[in-house]
Amino acid sequence: MKNICLKKKKCTNCKKEFTPTQPLQQVCSYQCALILIKQKQAKEKKQSWTKEKLEMKDKLKTLSDWKNDLQKEINAIIREIDKGHGCIATGSHSGQQHAGHYFSVGANSTLRFHLENIWLQSMHSNSWKGGDTIRYQEGIITLYGKNYLDYLNSLQSIKPLQLSKSDIEEKIPIARGILKWLKLQNRKFTNEERLELRIKFNKEIGIYG
Repeated sequence: MKNICLKKKKCTNCKKEFTPTQPLQQVCSYQCALILIKQKQAKEKKQSWTKEKLEMKDKLKTLSDWKNDLQKEINAIIREIDKGHGCIATGSHSGQQHAGHYFSVGANSTLRFHLENIWLQSMHSNSWKGGDTIRYQEGIITLYGKNYLDYLNSLQSIKPLQLSKSDIEEKIPIARGILKWLKLQNRKFTNEERLELRIKFNKEIGIYG
């Protein structure tokens, strides 16, 4: 059998140059190999503990905690759909932009995840103006007409949701997948697309049928 002449390479651990005796050899010595094995074991142990902590944390979450987690994803979806557009109530592009509910969570918790009930809204309008309802309505009419505002008002007739922890938990990865897709688009959607996407993603998330 012919001797294979192997080129020198840097040890994965100590970075010193060495001539390997085997084609796949990555370390210069047994000591370096042992160090890498211990590092790998420590990393795997840390990853396992991190995963265990997350699982424990999830088990301790209340229904309210799960709802808040889903709300964060829904709000992020709204900000991506409406990116580049102004506040629904004022048209302003300045300042912090919120995902503003037409019917607030306090007024109608059933609609808290409904994408057509949430539009990009400035912090000033959403927080300092208490929702800025009149101008919010005017903004909706400007974009989609009075009939659409009437439709939004009719959403109040949706029956109260009876969502369990597991129901909410199942929706979060769906919402995250939608958010990831939206970020990949990286563009400003037309007003027609903004509404179409809300309707489409409402169906995909599956809370409102």
